[in-house]
Amino acid sequence: MAADPTQRDVARAAGVSRGLVSLALSGSSLVADDTRERIVQVAHELGYTRNLGAASLASKRSPVVGVVLPDLRNPFFESVVDNLQHEADGLGLLPLVATSADDRSRETTVLQRFRELRAAGIVMVSPVEGPEAFTRIGSQLPLVLIGAALAGDGFDSVHVDEDAAAALIVEHLRSHGWRRIVAVSFVSGLGEVWVAHRHRALARAAAAAGMPLERVEVPRGEALAPQLGGVLAAQADQRVAVVTHNDLTAADVLAFVRARGLRPGHDLAVIGFDDTHMARRPEFDITSVSQNTGELARLAMVALQGRAEWMGARALRRHPDAAEGDDEPLRGREFIVAPALAVRSSS
Repeated sequence: MAADPTQRDVARAAGVSRGLVSLALSGSSLVADDTRERIVQVAHELGYTRNLGAASLASKRSPVVGVVLPDLRNPFFESVVDNLQHEADGLGLLPLVATSADDRSRETTVLQRFRELRAAGIVMVSPVEGPEAFTRIGSQLPLVLIGAALAGDGFDSVHVDEDAAAALIVEHLRSHGWRRIVAVSFVSGLGEVWVAHRHRALARAAAAAGMPLERVEVPRGEALAPQLGGVLAAQADQRVAVVTHNDLTAADVLAFVRARGLRPGHDLAVIGFDDTHMARRPEFDITSVSQNTGELARLAMVALQGRAEWMGARALRRHPDAAEGDDEPLRGREFIVAPALAVRSSS
């Protein structure tokens, strides 16, 4: 047996041509069922595995879908990747995850590596790079953003309805007697436009309900105690609710207020965003906005497929015989997911 069996080895052992082996192992309907089963069995016995690199070179396509995350700390990203994996499995694709470490130059390097792998497309979750770069990236590979409420030529976006989410938060707080809102987030980078969108949506909803709102932005890597402590001290006994841009920050707020002897849900309210497994744990029990990561992932793959098909058709339109004006850019689309509010003891 060869140390690394090839399709030629499988063909020799099965007594068929190498071309037939290739068709059978790719699931082609041109191969009879009994022949395919025999070839697959022989391949299994020989220990053959498909050479994805060679297949990509031959077909100029890859089964790899690049998934770019800013980091691995936020449990929301874990849920998104899990659901992207489920969607990709059904399409015969393989998500390959890389992180930017919140660094623009590293994110650029990651994107270049996915281009070199001839990735079928890229899904960027809460990207670090600024929006002006997305059109350039999307002209090279199918590109979809998750979490950013924007779209443009070269890329699509999939995101929760921020205004609906903000309305759910404010109505819940108002109906439970909370009178003021402190919105807490870490200072966002160029690509984290979703943080600013989320705050603006909350500010609009609070203004419509007549609830005062104050924003606290904390530089990354710094403790939130100094700024948040001063705000809460100034608003003591005013039925204050702290609303954060994600559950990770909400957990930090909970630890802070409990250390000061305050009771979440009684002395003040705490609301997070993403409804991650962290929010559902009994030691946190955070009221949080659910983004439905299953639907985010499904729509991201639908958008990615649509862009891949358009780019394939564009390549044909670029034939010398194609008519002028046939290469218009595919305008960006927004796919919006409805939110839900999971109410727990923190509010």
